[in-house]
Amino acid sequence: MSPPGRPKGEYRSAQHEGAPVNRFRLRVALVLAVLAAAPAAWAQVMPMPPPATAPRAYLSVGIGGSAYEADCAYSHQCDSIGGAGRAALGLFLMPWLGLEVAAADFGKSRIGDRYGDAEFGVRMVGVGIVLPVDYGARFNGLLRLGVASVRSTLQVLPAGTAPQSSSTSAEGYYGLTMGYMLMPQLALELSLDGTRGYVGQVGGRVDALTVGLSLRF
Repeated sequence: MSPPGRPKGEYRSAQHEGAPVNRFRLRVALVLAVLAAAPAAWAQVMPMPPPATAPRAYLSVGIGGSAYEADCAYSHQCDSIGGAGRAALGLFLMPWLGLEVAAADFGKSRIGDRYGDAEFGVRMVGVGIVLPVDYGARFNGLLRLGVASVRSTLQVLPAGTAPQSSSTSAEGYYGLTMGYMLMPQLALELSLDGTRGYVGQVGGRVDALTVGLSLRF
Protein backbone atom coordinates (compact mmCIF):
# COMPACT_ATOMS: atom_id res chain seq x y z
CA MET A 1 0.00 0.00 0.00
CA SER A 2 1.16 3.56 -0.61
CA PRO A 3 2.59 5.70 2.22
CA PRO A 4 -0.01 7.50 4.38
CA GLY A 5 -1.26 10.71 2.84
CA ARG A 6 0.15 9.99 -0.60
CA PRO A 7 -2.05 9.29 -3.60
CA LYS A 8 -1.41 6.03 -5.37
CA GLY A 9 0.65 6.20 -8.51
CA GLU A 10 2.67 9.28 -7.50
CA TYR A 11 5.91 7.30 -7.73
CA ARG A 12 6.69 7.23 -11.40
CA SER A 13 8.83 4.67 -13.18
CA ALA A 14 12.50 5.55 -13.44
CA GLN A 15 12.92 3.95 -16.85
CA HIS A 16 13.04 7.44 -18.41
CA GLU A 17 14.97 9.09 -15.58
CA GLY A 18 17.42 6.42 -14.45
CA ALA A 19 20.54 7.53 -16.29
CA PRO A 20 22.84 6.67 -13.33
CA VAL A 21 21.25 3.23 -13.10
CA ASN A 22 21.58 2.66 -16.85
CA ARG A 23 25.26 3.66 -16.77
CA PHE A 24 25.82 1.29 -13.83
CA ARG A 25 24.24 -1.60 -15.73
CA LEU A 26 26.20 -0.75 -18.90
CA ARG A 27 29.46 -0.95 -16.95
CA VAL A 28 28.34 -4.26 -15.46
CA ALA A 29 27.58 -5.64 -18.92
CA LEU A 30 31.00 -4.56 -20.22
CA VAL A 31 32.81 -6.10 -17.24
CA LEU A 32 30.98 -9.41 -17.65
CA ALA A 33 31.66 -9.42 -21.40
CA VAL A 34 35.39 -9.01 -20.76
CA LEU A 35 35.36 -11.71 -18.10
CA ALA A 36 33.51 -14.08 -20.42
CA ALA A 37 36.18 -13.63 -23.10
CA ALA A 38 39.21 -13.73 -20.78
CA PRO A 39 39.31 -17.38 -19.63
CA ALA A 40 40.35 -18.85 -22.97
CA ALA A 41 43.41 -16.59 -23.12
CA TRP A 42 44.40 -16.87 -19.47
CA ALA A 43 44.06 -20.64 -19.49
CA GLN A 44 47.13 -20.81 -21.73
CA VAL A 45 49.12 -18.43 -19.52
CA MET A 46 48.30 -19.62 -16.00
CA PRO A 47 47.32 -23.30 -16.02
CA MET A 48 46.48 -24.97 -12.74
CA PRO A 49 46.04 -28.69 -12.07
CA PRO A 50 42.46 -29.66 -11.23
CA PRO A 51 41.69 -30.79 -7.66
CA ALA A 52 41.91 -34.49 -6.90
CA THR A 53 38.12 -34.73 -6.70
CA ALA A 54 35.45 -32.49 -8.18
CA PRO A 55 33.79 -30.21 -5.58
CA ARG A 56 30.37 -31.36 -4.40
CA ALA A 57 29.36 -28.14 -2.63
CA TYR A 58 30.32 -24.51 -2.15
CA LEU A 59 29.87 -21.64 0.27
CA SER A 60 30.23 -18.12 -1.10
CA VAL A 61 29.97 -14.60 0.31
CA GLY A 62 30.36 -11.20 -1.33
CA ILE A 63 29.89 -7.45 -0.89
CA GLY A 64 29.42 -4.66 -3.40
CA GLY A 65 26.86 -2.20 -4.72
CA SER A 66 23.28 -2.22 -5.97
CA ALA A 67 21.26 -0.23 -8.50
CA TYR A 68 17.54 0.43 -8.05
CA GLU A 69 14.90 1.56 -10.51
CA ALA A 70 14.45 4.65 -8.34
CA ASP A 71 12.30 7.67 -9.15
CA CYS A 72 14.51 10.75 -8.93
CA ALA A 73 12.03 13.23 -10.42
CA TYR A 74 11.10 14.97 -7.16
CA SER A 75 14.02 14.19 -4.86
CA HIS A 76 16.80 16.71 -4.23
CA GLN A 77 18.96 13.99 -2.66
CA CYS A 78 18.08 11.04 -4.89
CA ASP A 79 20.43 8.08 -4.62
CA SER A 80 19.57 4.98 -6.63
CA ILE A 81 22.87 3.26 -5.75
CA GLY A 82 23.14 1.35 -2.48
CA GLY A 83 25.39 -1.14 -0.73
CA ALA A 84 24.83 -4.86 -1.20
CA GLY A 85 25.82 -8.18 0.31
CA ARG A 86 25.11 -11.78 -0.62
CA ALA A 87 25.70 -15.32 0.66
CA ALA A 88 24.97 -18.67 -0.94
CA LEU A 89 25.27 -22.36 -0.16
CA GLY A 90 25.17 -24.76 -3.09
CA LEU A 91 25.21 -28.50 -3.70
CA PHE A 92 26.17 -30.08 -7.03
CA LEU A 93 23.85 -32.98 -7.86
CA MET A 94 25.58 -33.64 -11.19
CA PRO A 95 28.56 -32.13 -12.99
CA TRP A 96 26.15 -29.88 -14.92
CA LEU A 97 23.44 -29.22 -12.32
CA GLY A 98 23.19 -28.04 -8.72
CA LEU A 99 20.85 -26.57 -6.11
CA GLU A 100 21.46 -23.35 -4.21
CA VAL A 101 20.06 -21.49 -1.23
CA ALA A 102 20.87 -17.79 -1.54
CA ALA A 103 20.33 -14.63 0.49
CA ALA A 104 20.97 -11.03 -0.52
CA ASP A 105 20.58 -7.58 0.98
CA PHE A 106 20.38 -4.94 -1.76
CA GLY A 107 20.75 -2.04 0.66
CA LYS A 108 18.57 1.07 0.38
CA SER A 109 17.89 3.67 -2.25
CA ARG A 110 16.61 7.20 -1.71
CA ILE A 111 13.59 7.92 -3.87
CA GLY A 112 11.12 10.79 -3.96
CA ASP A 113 7.80 12.17 -5.08
CA ARG A 114 6.27 15.64 -4.99
CA TYR A 115 5.72 15.33 -1.22
CA GLY A 116 9.30 14.52 -0.24
CA ASP A 117 11.86 11.76 0.00
CA ALA A 118 11.68 8.13 1.13
CA GLU A 119 14.03 5.18 1.57
CA PHE A 120 13.26 2.00 -0.32
CA GLY A 121 15.05 -1.27 0.44
CA VAL A 122 14.95 -4.90 -0.70
CA ARG A 123 16.13 -8.16 0.87
CA MET A 124 15.63 -11.71 -0.41
CA VAL A 125 16.06 -15.37 0.51
CA GLY A 126 15.63 -17.86 -2.30
CA VAL A 127 16.24 -21.34 -3.64
CA GLY A 128 17.09 -22.23 -7.21
CA ILE A 129 19.07 -24.27 -9.67
CA VAL A 130 22.71 -23.78 -10.60
CA LEU A 131 24.23 -24.48 -14.01
CA PRO A 132 28.05 -24.66 -13.81
CA VAL A 133 30.20 -23.45 -16.69
CA ASP A 134 33.77 -24.79 -16.74
CA TYR A 135 36.25 -22.74 -18.78
CA GLY A 136 39.14 -24.97 -17.82
CA ALA A 137 42.28 -24.15 -15.83
CA ARG A 138 41.56 -21.37 -13.33
CA PHE A 139 38.25 -19.98 -14.61
CA ASN A 140 34.69 -21.14 -14.09
CA GLY A 141 31.19 -19.74 -13.96
CA LEU A 142 27.74 -20.28 -12.47
CA LEU A 143 24.35 -19.41 -13.93
CA ARG A 144 21.73 -19.26 -11.16
CA LEU A 145 17.93 -19.11 -11.50
CA GLY A 146 15.33 -19.43 -8.75
CA VAL A 147 12.39 -18.16 -6.74
CA ALA A 148 12.83 -15.94 -3.68
CA SER A 149 10.85 -14.54 -0.80
CA VAL A 150 11.46 -10.80 -1.22
CA ARG A 151 10.87 -8.31 1.59
CA SER A 152 10.62 -4.67 0.56
CA THR A 153 10.43 -1.69 2.91
CA LEU A 154 9.47 1.95 2.38
CA GLN A 155 10.26 4.61 4.98
CA VAL A 156 9.09 8.20 4.50
CA LEU A 157 11.82 10.72 5.40
CA PRO A 158 12.60 12.07 7.84
CA ALA A 159 12.12 8.82 9.73
CA GLY A 160 9.33 8.91 12.28
CA THR A 161 7.04 11.23 10.32
CA ALA A 162 5.08 8.19 9.10
CA PRO A 163 5.10 4.45 9.89
CA GLN A 164 7.34 2.25 7.80
CA SER A 165 5.50 0.29 5.13
CA SER A 166 6.62 -3.18 4.08
CA SER A 167 5.61 -6.01 1.80
CA THR A 168 6.70 -9.60 1.18
CA SER A 169 6.23 -11.32 -2.16
CA ALA A 170 7.47 -14.28 -4.16
CA GLU A 171 9.66 -13.13 -7.04
CA GLY A 172 11.99 -14.71 -9.52
CA TYR A 173 15.71 -14.02 -9.20
CA TYR A 174 18.77 -14.56 -11.35
CA GLY A 175 22.49 -14.67 -10.78
CA LEU A 176 25.62 -14.86 -12.91
CA THR A 177 28.99 -15.59 -11.33
CA MET A 178 32.48 -15.60 -12.82
CA GLY A 179 35.12 -17.34 -10.69
CA TYR A 180 38.92 -17.35 -10.68
CA MET A 181 40.55 -20.18 -8.74
CA LEU A 182 43.13 -18.86 -6.30
CA MET A 183 43.65 -22.36 -4.91
CA PRO A 184 42.11 -25.75 -5.77
CA GLN A 185 39.33 -25.15 -3.20
CA LEU A 186 39.17 -21.34 -3.08
CA ALA A 187 37.88 -18.97 -5.77
CA LEU A 188 37.64 -15.21 -6.18
CA GLU A 189 34.18 -14.38 -7.57
CA LEU A 190 32.42 -11.53 -9.33
CA SER A 191 28.63 -11.94 -9.17
CA LEU A 192 25.65 -10.14 -10.66
CA ASP A 193 22.30 -10.78 -8.94
CA GLY A 194 18.86 -9.32 -9.53
CA THR A 195 15.20 -9.51 -8.54
CA ARG A 196 12.17 -7.23 -8.07
CA GLY A 197 10.58 -5.74 -4.96
CA TYR A 198 7.43 -3.72 -4.35
CA VAL A 199 5.53 -1.92 -1.60
CA GLY A 200 2.16 -1.22 -3.15
CA GLN A 201 2.84 0.59 -6.42
CA VAL A 202 6.35 1.59 -5.38
CA GLY A 203 9.28 -0.52 -6.53
CA GLY A 204 10.73 -2.37 -9.46
CA ARG A 205 13.91 -4.08 -10.49
CA VAL A 206 17.08 -4.07 -8.42
CA ASP A 207 20.50 -5.46 -9.38
CA ALA A 208 23.66 -5.99 -7.36
CA LEU A 209 27.30 -6.42 -8.39
CA THR A 210 29.44 -8.04 -5.69
CA VAL A 211 32.98 -9.33 -5.23
CA GLY A 212 33.69 -12.16 -2.84
CA LEU A 213 35.15 -15.59 -2.11
CA SER A 214 33.84 -19.10 -2.65
CA LEU A 215 34.99 -22.16 -0.74
CA ARG A 216 34.56 -25.40 -2.72
CA PHE A 217 34.48 -28.67 -0.79
